[in-house]
Amino acid sequence: MLRMAKRGIFSLARRLQLFSIARRSAWRRDRLLILCYHSVSMADEHEWNGELYMSQELLRARFAMLRDSGYSVLPLDEGVRRLYEGTLPPASVALTFDDGMYNFAARAVPVLEEFGYPATVYVATYYCEHQLPVFPIACGYVSWAGRAAGSCSAGGLAAGDEPLRVSTEAERRASVKRIDAWVTERELSAEEKDRVAEEFASRLGVDYGRLRRERMFNLMSPDEVRALAGSRVDVQLHTHRHRAPDDAALFVREIEDNRRSLAAMSGPAWRPHHFCYPSGKHRPAMLPLLRGAGIETATTCAPGLATRATDPLLLPRFVDTSFQAPLAFEAWASGFALLLPRRTA
Repeated sequence: MLRMAKRGIFSLARRLQLFSIARRSAWRRDRLLILCYHSVSMADEHEWNGELYMSQELLRARFAMLRDSGYSVLPLDEGVRRLYEGTLPPASVALTFDDGMYNFAARAVPVLEEFGYPATVYVATYYCEHQLPVFPIACGYVSWAGRAAGSCSAGGLAAGDEPLRVSTEAERRASVKRIDAWVTERELSAEEKDRVAEEFASRLGVDYGRLRRERMFNLMSPDEVRALAGSRVDVQLHTHRHRAPDDAALFVREIEDNRRSLAAMSGPAWRPHHFCYPSGKHRPAMLPLLRGAGIETATTCAPGLATRATDPLLLPRFVDTSFQAPLAFEAWASGFALLLPRRTA
């Protein structure tokens, strides 16, 4: 109900040119919109998971709207610095991409180059070093791609005799959760988990070899990260294993391992001082640990526009997905969406 009401309000606001008024206002000039993206589809991944994946065509349409409406797209480093200095240009936006998937280099970078836009990519490095499909994501896609099979035997893939059912979204989530719990309990290596995913695909009639060949669920390789040096793309920290443990020492180790790995890929000129919380999850106890590790900014997945009053270690972002209507995207970019009531996360 609230979403439908907002859609009507956004439509009216656009007709009355309120988006344009908000975009050009002094209020918007004092704010930085940080956009968050995850993955750009190599094939049909956005049809499977539109929250995580976006088609290249939709990404291009988003950037075209920013260009045609006169937004100032800044590097994150410059945008944050000028935010706190009070020198932002009108309608400032920064682009960020989480995780560092291969599809960022293959699909997003060409669109960034087409528009001349800078971006920050936060890279979780474990799967950069281990060039294998990211296990839970690959299993999720396999369960969807093989849904016509209905189910398969769980033997050697998950606990219990109950088949792994994949007909519905709820069944697929439950089956992937069972598989993930089984491999976690056995502390399988990345290579062993990949063989489990391959067997799961085989039982459902999915060509896992294609997923490997096209690197649909791989992160960028060290050489691909290295190739970004000197480009419009800034590589930054996202933990090594894409996790943020409660234990302080383990959390700091995640950052140190991530920094060490990226430093080897990025060269001596690289400055690691921006961080993105894995899955956007953060706790107050993390902030002093990040400051102690030399982190100057950290981005969340909390919706909003950053102001000079925002803690630089709690920067909000607008998470753009395949499910965001163009009208809603435009409302957020202009800042108009912030004027309406929102659900509390």
